[in-house]
Amino acid sequence: HLILGAILASLILGVVSFFSYNQRLREQHQANALAKENILLNKRLGYLEASVKKLKLAVMELAEFDSRLRLSIAMDLVPQEVREMGIGGIGSENQASANQGLLQVENMVAELTRQIQFQKQSFAEIEAHLKQQQDVLNHTPSIWPVGGWVSSGFGYRCDPFTGRREMHNGIDIVAPPGTPIVATANGRICFAGIKAGWGKVIEIDHGYGYITFYGHCQSIRKGYGEKVQRG
Repeated sequence: HLILGAILASLILGVVSFFSYNQRLREQHQANALAKENILLNKRLGYLEASVKKLKLAVMELAEFDSRLRLSIAMDLVPQEVREMGIGGIGSENQASANQGLLQVENMVAELTRQIQFQKQSFAEIEAHLKQQQDVLNHTPSIWPVGGWVSSGFGYRCDPFTGRREMHNGIDIVAPPGTPIVATANGRICFAGIKAGWGKVIEIDHGYGYITFYGHCQSIRKGYGEKVQRG
């Protein structure tokens, strides 16, 4: 009986030792696998951090370009404190145990997203400003209405009818009859008809405070309210 009990005890001890060894072996394999996975994740995290830093540098360069562009078109600069306005950290229920590097990358991505959205709005403002300036240019008289030579310029002159020194509020251009007269800028016809002392007349309202007056026309080809373009 004693021998049988000793053998049974040895068998039980061996089985327990076997399972204990296998358990430790499995735990060791799991620990090795986790260690390898952690190394790989750290490498990937390093690549992500480097990529995010490059993106952040690109966003900063865009901000500098934004400032130069605004200066070149006489727009107000975006205050630096507005650009650097924070958005706060990203909260998480598991934040206490989360990897600090991953949290840092998440915060940087969130900040870059905000900055890109802000920059998008800023470029939209610049585009709207440029379109408005282009519209002003299109409606600003900037070409001669007719080819010819100037017989009398704008300013004081001796009036050919009265002989007195008077203000001449226009420019007299001599050209052969039938020479086309063109609009000096975009606008809308605000008068087309006959005025005393001027004969057949067209007036164009260009907006932005500009109105041009074309007198002594041989014929009129545009009517009241019609839109015209420069040239």
